Amino acid sequence: MPTMLSRRAAVLVKLEGSEGIDANPVPNLDAVLVEQPLRVTFSPNVIDTTEVNPSLDPFDPIVGGMSASIEFDLYLKGSGVAGTAPEWGEMLKACGFAEVATIAATPVAPEACAAGGTNKSATLGVGAGAVAQQYRGFPVVLSGANNATSMIWDYSASKVAKLTDTVTSAIDATTMYQIPPSVVYTPVSNSISSATIWVYMDGVVYKFTGCRGTCPLNLTSGGPARISFRFMGMYESKTDAPLPTTTAYDATRPPIWKAGSFTVNSVTAAGQAMTIDPGNNLVMPDNPNSLEGFDPAIITARQIRGTINPKESLVGTRDIMLAFRTQVKQPLQARLGGVLGNQIGITVPSALYLNQTPADTNGYQTVDVPFHATGLDSGYSIAVF
Repeated sequence: MPTMLSRRAAVLVKLEGSEGIDANPVPNLDAVLVEQPLRVTFSPNVIDTTEVNPSLDPFDPIVGGMSASIEFDLYLKGSGVAGTAPEWGEMLKACGFAEVATIAATPVAPEACAAGGTNKSATLGVGAGAVAQQYRGFPVVLSGANNATSMIWDYSASKVAKLTDTVTSAIDATTMYQIPPSVVYTPVSNSISSATIWVYMDGVVYKFTGCRGTCPLNLTSGGPARISFRFMGMYESKTDAPLPTTTAYDATRPPIWKAGSFTVNSVTAAGQAMTIDPGNNLVMPDNPNSLEGFDPAIITARQIRGTINPKESLVGTRDIMLAFRTQVKQPLQARLGGVLGNQIGITVPSALYLNQTPADTNGYQTVDVPFHATGLDSGYSIAVF
């Protein structure tokens, strides 16, 4: 009997046309490159009986319906083509996110900003849209008097784009702007997709349908960004099957959080890490008509929380304690990568600080700051551009 190796595995994920109906993912389209360990856990409803009998031993327990969870980590990376969704995009949709893919730059050629900007905001020109929050969470590239890439954390119908970075001088017509092709993911509260997940483990394949999940995000300075996915779903089958030989993954390698950007309230900050957890509450509604007595997983609530640990600074530079005590909300941003099609921008438009604890990191002062990402369906966004 051959030894089956944990390292020899593959994961396929495909959104379902009908909830709970196997979408039949195919290796050369739906493969996702994930990290070890790859965890599959079953949660059967085991009922211990107390039926009386002449012995001290009970009768056999009754094994009832069963749910399942699938867990794995992956690195955030782009598809390599700006405006084309990354291979993990389908999974974010099944975790309660909407996807907006923009394949053309806005405008097609860089154009001048209008007057009235500051070093933290720009009034975009005639080529930009005039819908409030149309570009929130989107990247913007500035050139001319100011050369910078930033994220937009607030956008008004009057075309004022508030930036997550502070540029050299007030932005006016001497600065050009362009919003590059991108794919942006933001939370939603309805019409959340479900997914079929096939997990190949060196000779067998587990199949799950009706999967929805949650996806904490972690960034560490000098390393790649990582998402930890945890899905709940309905177990369909386990069968013998060889590993797919035609898996096609995005050819890009994960960008590193270096020579990038980390800002707190649009001011550059040094820090070791940033985490964001959507806090999705997952349940599988009871239904005796279903195969295992459960319907597909649903997300019933969301509580977006995160942490940052910037280096301590003088109050005149940054006063997180004051913002915490006065409950002033501030934007946060992390950006990594410098190659078109493989850049990641993470924007928290409105972070409400929940505490501020002095800390020691390798002998220098930092502050541990947990935050709540406020706003309905706007707590944070992930942009790939």
